[in-house]
Amino acid sequence: MCCRVSVVRRALLLVLALLMAAPVWAQEDRWTAHTSMRGVEALAASGDALWVATNGGVFSYTPATGVFQRYTAAEGLHNVQTRAIAYDARRDVVWIGYRDGALDRLDPATGAVDTFLDVARNDRFPAREINRLLVRGDSVLAATAFGLVVFDPVRGEVRDTYSQLGTLTPATAVRDVAVAPLPDGRAAFWLATAEGLAYAPLSAVNLQDPGAWTVDREALPDPSAFSVAPFEGALYVGTAEGLARRNPDGTYDPFGFTDRPVRGLAPLEDRLLATDDFKLYAAFSFGGSLTLAEGFADLTAVTVGPDGNVWIGGRQAGLNGFVRPTGNEQPAPVLSGGFPEGPFDGLFEDLATDDAGTLWAAATRNTPGGGFYRLAPDGAWTDYTGRFIDALDGRSAFTGVHPGADGSLWAPSFGDGLAQVTPEGEVVVYDRANSTLQAAAGTSDFVIVGGAYTEDDGTLWVTNVTAARPLHVRAPDGTWTALQAPRCQGLVPTTALGEIFIDAFGQKWIVVLDATNFRLTRGLIVLDTGADPTDASDDTCRFLDQTPSGPQGFPSLALNAVVGDREGQVWVATDKGPAFILSSSVAAQDPATVPNRPVWADRALGTFVLNGLVVNDIAVDPANNLWMATNEGAFLIGQEGGFQRLEHFTAENSPLFSDVVVAVAVDARTGEVYFATDQGLVSFRGDAVAAAPERRTLRVYPNPVRLNEGAAPEIFVEGLVEETDVRVVTPSGTLVAQFDARGGRARWDGRDLQGALVPSGVYLVVAVGRNGEGTAYGKVAVIR
Repeated sequence: MCCRVSVVRRALLLVLALLMAAPVWAQEDRWTAHTSMRGVEALAASGDALWVATNGGVFSYTPATGVFQRYTAAEGLHNVQTRAIAYDARRDVVWIGYRDGALDRLDPATGAVDTFLDVARNDRFPAREINRLLVRGDSVLAATAFGLVVFDPVRGEVRDTYSQLGTLTPATAVRDVAVAPLPDGRAAFWLATAEGLAYAPLSAVNLQDPGAWTVDREALPDPSAFSVAPFEGALYVGTAEGLARRNPDGTYDPFGFTDRPVRGLAPLEDRLLATDDFKLYAAFSFGGSLTLAEGFADLTAVTVGPDGNVWIGGRQAGLNGFVRPTGNEQPAPVLSGGFPEGPFDGLFEDLATDDAGTLWAAATRNTPGGGFYRLAPDGAWTDYTGRFIDALDGRSAFTGVHPGADGSLWAPSFGDGLAQVTPEGEVVVYDRANSTLQAAAGTSDFVIVGGAYTEDDGTLWVTNVTAARPLHVRAPDGTWTALQAPRCQGLVPTTALGEIFIDAFGQKWIVVLDATNFRLTRGLIVLDTGADPTDASDDTCRFLDQTPSGPQGFPSLALNAVVGDREGQVWVATDKGPAFILSSSVAAQDPATVPNRPVWADRALGTFVLNGLVVNDIAVDPANNLWMATNEGAFLIGQEGGFQRLEHFTAENSPLFSDVVVAVAVDARTGEVYFATDQGLVSFRGDAVAAAPERRTLRVYPNPVRLNEGAAPEIFVEGLVEETDVRVVTPSGTLVAQFDARGGRARWDGRDLQGALVPSGVYLVVAVGRNGEGTAYGKVAVIR
C-alpha cells in the first residue's frame, strides 16, 4: 500500500508543477439551439439595433456592424415560438410575446431574461397567443387571442384584461393595438380584430364594460382588420382587402394599391409604410401610393430602423433592409433575406451524425420545398434543397438521412428517388433513369424510397416502396441490382418495405409497411441474404409481428425506428414503448429471435421501460446508453446493471423547446446529443463520448471549479479509454472519490465517498484502464 501511495505522490508533484501553466477551462453551457430564424413574425427597433421575433427564437441585428445575435431557450428565453416583440426605451429592455401567452423581458446589456406567465396560465381562455406588443409609458399593451391585456412592467403583473369589446364576440382575438386620439382629441385604444375595429377612450370609467367600446364594422373595406396605426392626424387600418384611412365621421377612404391583407404599418415622415403578403408600399396622406419593393412571400412586419432605413420581414423572407426612401424613387436594398447562422428550414423528422462529427437532418414532409441539411463541426450549415442545389430542383419530401461507410450521405425521398452527397460534395439523384429503382405501383415516375443503409464495405441497400422489385443493392463499384420481395415465414410477400437497418452480421432488419397506408406498419423482418445477395435461393428470413405477451412481443406494431446498440441488440421504437431483439448470426432463421420488452431495474418506475409512451426514435451513445425521443420529452436509459432512467428532459425542466421529440442523434466524438422537436432543433452536451484509443493526459473541466452548498456541480473528465476505474485523490494520496466509467467522458459531482462536497484544494484525477491500457492523470482546483 505504501508503494502505491508514493507512485501517486510522484505523479501529483509533476502535475502540480504544471498547474499554473495549464489552460483554465471555463464553465461551458450544455445546451445549444440550432433553429432557423428565417421566419420573421415581428420587428422592433432600439437605439442601435433591430429586434426580430421569429418562429425559431429572437435575434438582434446591428446595422452599423452587421452583427447578428441569437436568443433562444438555450440562452434563457421562455421558448422559441415567438410571436410579438417591442422595445421599451424607458427601461432599456425588450419585451417578447409567445404563442402560448408567455411574456419575456430581455435585458440586452446583460442577457438576463425574466418570464411572466400571467397570460399563459389564464385558463379562462383556450387560446392565449400574444399577437402584438406596444409599450406606452408604464404599460405594456398585449394584443392577445382573447382581448387586450394591460401589463404593469414595474410590478411584473397583469393590471387589466379587456375581453368584452362592444358588440364583438366575447374573447375575440385582437391582432393589433394602437393608442391614438378620437376626433374630440381624447386618447383611445384602437384594436384590430377579425370582426372589425374596436375603440374606447382611455378615460372611460370602466373599460371592462362592453358598452364602453365602439365597433367599426360595416364602414371598413373589409371587417377583418389586421393592423392599425396613427399617421398625420388620421387613423389607418390594414384590412383583409387593403389599406383604409378613417375619417372623423367614422367613414373610411380605401387606398387602391392592393386588395390583399395589410399586416404591417409604420409611419416614416411624409409617408406611411405598409406591407401586404408580397410587397412594400408607401401610402401618402393625400391619397397617393407607391410600390417600394416587391418579390417577397408572406410578409408580416415593417419598421424604421435605428439607422433610419426601412426594414421588413416575413415568414419566408428573413430580414430585409432598404435605404430610407425619398420622393418617388424605389430605395436600394441594404440587406436581403438576412438571419443568423442556421438552417434555411427549422423542423426536422430525421437526424444522423457521421464519423467526422457532421450532423445531417431531413426536413419534415410538410415543409414547402424542404430537403436535407448539413451542420458541420465548425457550426456552418449547408442547405440541400432545390433553392440552392440544381440537382435537387423540383425534388423534395426527403424523409431520412443515412451517412454511408464511404463518407457519402444518402437521403431517401417519398417520390423523388434517392439523393447522394458524395465525399467530394457532389449531389447525385438516383431514380429510374440511372439506377434499378422503379416507380411505385400505378405511377410512371413516382419513386418512393423507404430507407437506405450501407454495409462496412460501402455496399448500399435500398428499399423501394411498392415497386415490382422492392429491394435494391448498389455495389461499391456503383453497380445496381434489383431484388424480388423477401420471402419470410409468416408473411405473404410484400413490396411495402420501409426503414432498413443492417446489423454486425450483415442481416437486414426491414420495417414492413401497410400497403394501403404507408404511415402504418405491420411488423419487422430480419433477412439474411446469404453468400450471394443477388441470389434469393440462399436467403433466410423471419417476420416478427408478435404483440405483447408478458415481457415478450412488440408493445405495438406501430414501429417508428430501428437501431442497433453497442452490444449487438436491435432496438425498435414503437408508439407504446421500446422493444429489443437479441441478435445473432442466425437471427434470420432462429425461432428464438423474438422482440422483448425492457424491464425497469427499479420497479418503482413501473414494470416495462416507458410503457405506453410514444417513442419516435432511439439513439445509442458511446456508453451504450439509450436516448429515447418521445412525445413526453427525451429519456436517457442506462443498460448497465439493469435498465435505469438516467435523465428525463422536458420543456419544463430544461431548454428543450417542446416535449414532442421527433428524432435524436448522438455525436460520439463530442457527446453532443441532438433533439429534433416539433418546434426546432436543440442539442445537449452529454457525458458519454467515444473512448480514447489509448491512454492519454486527461482533460478535467471546469478548472478551477467553484462549489457551493446546495449546488449540483458537474466536473467532467475527458480522454478516458473504453472501460476505466476513476479515482480522485488529495495531494497526500488520500482517496476522495471513486467511480467507474464507460466511454470517453465521465462526470464527478464534486463529492467525497461520504457524499459531502470536497473542501478547497487541488485534486489529482487518476484513471486506470481495465483492459491494460495503463494509467492517465489529470487535475482540478476546487474553490469553496
